[in-house]
Amino acid sequence: MRKLINKIKEKFERTVIMMAMLFAQRVILGKCDFDKVPAKLKKQVAEILVDECGMPELVPAEFGGTADDVEAK
Repeated sequence: MRKLINKIKEKFERTVIMMAMLFAQRVILGKCDFDKVPAKLKKQVAEILVDECGMPELVPAEFGGTADDVEAK
């Protein structure tokens, strides 16, 4: 039973990561704004955009980005 629960948990975690990657790509391509990302995924999407893609200008400051600074200029 424990094995089954762990397997389900791992599959769910992978699904969440894939959804975050999908939304990160959509933000990069301009198909949606960061504001349109579901609240539960915003932290993961912000991490992907800043750390993996090197695009902090797409992420608001509250999530570790610089989007607010860019808009203010």
